[in-house]
Amino acid sequence: MNILPRLTLLPLLASLALCQAPPALVVQGLGGTSATLSLADLARLPRHTVTTTAHGAPVTFQGVLLADVLAKVALPLGEKFHHTVASYYLAVEAQDGYQAVFAWAELDPTFMDHAVYLVTSRDGQPLSDKDGPFQLVVPGEKRAARWVRQVTLLRVQPLPSQTAYDSGVSRWITAHLPELESIQAGMTREQLLKVFSEEGGISQCQHRRYVYRRCPFVKVDVDFAPAGDPGGPESPSDRITKISRPFLERMIAD
Repeated sequence: MNILPRLTLLPLLASLALCQAPPALVVQGLGGTSATLSLADLARLPRHTVTTTAHGAPVTFQGVLLADVLAKVALPLGEKFHHTVASYYLAVEAQDGYQAVFAWAELDPTFMDHAVYLVTSRDGQPLSDKDGPFQLVVPGEKRAARWVRQVTLLRVQPLPSQTAYDSGVSRWITAHLPELESIQAGMTREQLLKVFSEEGGISQCQHRRYVYRRCPFVKVDVDFAPAGDPGGPESPSDRITKISRPFLERMIAD
């Protein structure tokens, strides 16, 4: 049995593990405001200990107030939103696609004193891979349907209206356009793949079409300058020389 090839893969696998981006939470507010927070960012916020029950057993969580996390973006607060604040809500998305909703009135301290927490540890230990690294905890609720595990996105937005420019589609585009436009010429293929994924079909090493990870109908065309041999394989270090504006196109099948 040839062991050498397997052994030579170990340093490569170790380096790939080290290069993985740390887990992050995206927070989107009004007017296209957005923040991406890591565990280190949350550690800088005031810490809270929450003693409650989970599945009938006592448990202690450690984390931060959800209100402190949402304060990183623009919110429907103040006199400007005095007459419309009750029409806003918070959408929560998890890594596995699970979603939950809070009426903004449940979170606005001018409406009620009901603290919701974003926790990162349980009984003194970091959250498990099944639950973390970010989880919502809503003390007092009889069911844990909104104790969302593996939270990846928090988005504050108004209810849909009859106006085309305030439709659900328009608000989705407004919320995601900053991320779509965050990839620019000069960045690497590795950075691109955090927002887009490869599309099937015929492609070249120096030119490829990519699809937005949150919607397979949104695409971009990208040209690269190889980091190494122009005739060699794709590299995470390849540099983007040109990226098209996002456009809509049907999904394709190989």
